[in-house]
Amino acid sequence: MIAVYIVTKNMTAELHAKGRDKLREAGALESAMKVHSAFGDAEKLQVFDVWESQEAFDTFLTYLGPVMAELGIELEQPPMIMQLVDLIQQ
Repeated sequence: MIAVYIVTKNMTAELHAKGRDKLREAGALESAMKVHSAFGDAEKLQVFDVWESQEAFDTFLTYLGPVMAELGIELEQPPMIMQLVDLIQQ
């Protein structure tokens, strides 16, 4: 599994919701995403996800990139992608 941390410059809760809707409409598969969270400053949300594999995340990116571009969501820095050592869900 991998952990993905994304810091945006300008994603609001409204843009996040629109993006999720557009991803579903486009048929983006999220079954390999085990955890999704959006948090932080209301005008600059950050995202933390856990994915089954790098390959699954890469496939999702083919949908995510165009949706982010369409909505004008910009990244503060490249996504941080790391191997996940431990995950506890309760």
